[in-house]
Amino acid sequence: MSKRVSVSLPDLTHEKLQRWADIEGTSLADLAAYLLRRDVEQTEKEGKLN
Repeated sequence: MSKRVSVSLPDLTHEKLQRWADIEGTSLADLAAYLLRRDVEQTEKEGKLN
């Protein structure tokens, strides 16, 4: 099951993420979800999350 969240970003961050998503051929939302999953997994590996 997936959950939906709403995030406010500074304009410049949004623009950079949108460019990145365009380069990758994906949506900004999918890129953001991937980046969040990646960082959560890394944080777990570092033992910071149980």
